[in-house]
Amino acid sequence: MKRYRRRRSARANFQHFRVVTARYFKQIVSAPGILLPLLLQAPVLVCILYIAGDTESFVNRSVWNANIVLFMLSVMSALMGILNSYREICKEREILAREIFGGLDSSSYVLSKCFVLFVVGAIQCAVLFGGSLIFVDYAFENPATGYLLCYLGLAFVNFAVTALGLFVSALLKKSESAILPVLLVIIFQVVFCDCVITLGEGTEFLRYITPVAWGIAVFGNVCGMNGWTDGYEKEMYGYSPLISLAALALFALMFVLLTCARLRHEFRQKD
Repeated sequence: MKRYRRRRSARANFQHFRVVTARYFKQIVSAPGILLPLLLQAPVLVCILYIAGDTESFVNRSVWNANIVLFMLSVMSALMGILNSYREICKEREILAREIFGGLDSSSYVLSKCFVLFVVGAIQCAVLFGGSLIFVDYAFENPATGYLLCYLGLAFVNFAVTALGLFVSALLKKSESAILPVLLVIIFQVVFCDCVITLGEGTEFLRYITPVAWGIAVFGNVCGMNGWTDGYEKEMYGYSPLISLAALALFALMFVLLTCARLRHEFRQKD
């Protein structure tokens, strides 16, 4: 099948991005089967947090219970990110192939997916974090920046795992094949975030490649959890929140670039 010559100007690529982004937003809003789950995810998770979390843990400085709350929040943010993105490319592979043969720039397509899913994730994380504020007093040492940094921590975890989900989707041919990779991503976040499960020597480095661990680190630092009890100190809680946010941004950027590279390589073979 002959592919039309691709227009590589920045203006044309930006036009592709705008058109595909608008189409994707319209697709979400006009399809109840897509919109309803997106609307319900965060409120349902807030209810679960209310039932299972200790709402007074930060006021009482209960290290274990506070870590459980942070663990739940960050894992919930990551869970929304992977569920929103893991099917997005593989389910449209046939349509995407036709559009790329017709001149669509694959990078513009990936960026449009990222932009829309990041907007969705930012809204979901606002609902998740805002909902938690109804019943959890985080007792921030500096409330002026605490609320903003912790929200950004959740949102950036969502962005990083969303980008990872898109990369997984780009690797697969069928959405049915994504179940195992998605389970592995979730299990990896749970086990290696170094929060409720203590990592042994030789595996501690894995927390540095786990987005959830960096999200928890933002909360741990902002809430000043190091020093709550004698002898309690976690290395990542000592990192500046800006370092943790930068690490999450790098994760997201890396997976976006990998996804772009994957699609470019795949469709280059069909010239």
